Amino acid sequence: MMDIKLGSKITELRKAKKMTQEQLADLLGVSAPAVSKWETDSSYPDITMLCPLARVLGTDVDTLLAYEETLSEEKQGLYMTEVIEMVRNGNGEEAEGRLEQLLHSYPSTVSLKFSAIAVFSLLEMNSAPDDNEGLAVDRERWKSRRKELAEAIYKSGESAFYLPAVSLLVSLELADGNLDRAEELLKQTLVNTADFTLQWVQLYQKKGQSDKALGTVQRNLYKLVSDMRTCLMVMLGNDMKFDRERTLEICKIFQSQEELFGVGGGTGAGVIAEVYLRLGMGQKALDCLEEFTDRLTEGLNLPNQVLFYPEFSPEKVQLKASREMAKTILAGLEKDDSLEELRGEERFQAVLGKLRDFC
Repeated sequence: MMDIKLGSKITELRKAKKMTQEQLADLLGVSAPAVSKWETDSSYPDITMLCPLARVLGTDVDTLLAYEETLSEEKQGLYMTEVIEMVRNGNGEEAEGRLEQLLHSYPSTVSLKFSAIAVFSLLEMNSAPDDNEGLAVDRERWKSRRKELAEAIYKSGESAFYLPAVSLLVSLELADGNLDRAEELLKQTLVNTADFTLQWVQLYQKKGQSDKALGTVQRNLYKLVSDMRTCLMVMLGNDMKFDRERTLEICKIFQSQEELFGVGGGTGAGVIAEVYLRLGMGQKALDCLEEFTDRLTEGLNLPNQVLFYPEFSPEKVQLKASREMAKTILAGLEKDDSLEELRGEERFQAVLGKLRDFC
């Protein structure tokens, strides 16, 4: 699907040259009705006619065919909204086809590849939970495409998307058991650890751009807090094999960090619920699940505005969890064997009901 139909483009360029259809036809040695059919998209010029047509209209073939080597941010936003709506409406096959068409049409647009990775993940999240053979094939294809796109972004070296692409590739390689490749990728990131926050701040201050200086500090602080949050979540994982007392102490630190900085939107309660379940503290786990569900369905907490305003103000931060995320969490709660002891609890059923209503 081209952004501008060929007929419309011919009409636009012809009128810009102040030519009639008859004059254009005479210059090309064709009939006026033929030009009329081109402009109404009733028929198309023969391929041998494209170069002469482009020359007469003062353009090149790429422009004539509305070919764009890269995609503008505005158009990309419109296209991705279109594709995501297809997914949400249950038209996964149509969405995938449209996405592949866009990737083929704009092969050098790295940001489109990055967005496409998210769409392939969304397709999996919205796929039926049945373990049928067809779905398994689809999921393998989506995973393969995510890996191909991440590899392409990684090789492009595009700074804005390089590290996220490496992170995804490492995760996929680890999942596939390709440990040497994962290690190789991780070593590549070691050269990207320099932090120039202070220098950027000094530059902006000397230029009198205090708002940009503050924004730089706030973005870096947010990233550092997010990284600290991730580390604490890893420490709370069962693989760390800490004793009960130490695990509960880390839980307190994790909760305090979330309350202090507000990074994570309040969804850390879901992490703590898993820990409490593992430790046999069912009622405390339910408390956390209720809090977690409130955050998903009623609105995420804002980052601490004393520290993060205006860079992470209400106008700039998405305060509502997506229904796709809620669907995935609901499916997990309904199937997770570790929650069996809670299924008879009225509060647990209320949590499920609230998520179903939200989805």
